[in-house]
Amino acid sequence: MNNKGYIGVLVTLIVILGICVVVYGVAYSLTLGNETITIKEKWIKYEGQGAKYLVGSEDGQVFQITDSIIKWRFDSSNLYADLDEGETYTVNTQGWRFAVLSDYKNILEIELVN
Repeated sequence: MNNKGYIGVLVTLIVILGICVVVYGVAYSLTLGNETITIKEKWIKYEGQGAKYLVGSEDGQVFQITDSIIKWRFDSSNLYADLDEGETYTVNTQGWRFAVLSDYKNILEIELVN
């Protein structure tokens, strides 16, 4: 195979990878859920210049709280601060848990259960 052939294969692979990334992002953003959880613990995972707010539930699930352009929500810090350990909440989520990419369900909205 000559150089043009290798370049064509490389460009094709890059395009396919790009399409996969876009499809994954859209599917993650459009996957919505609702569940009731009791907060066991909260912590912040620092990544370079940024941070990810994480919440663990009594049943062993981990959720993240990040801003969502698709849902037009930009108050992650406030939402994280509003959650209290030991309290039970109904949460609206976006996405799913995908360990390979360290993706978690994203909490979009909370409501305290009395």
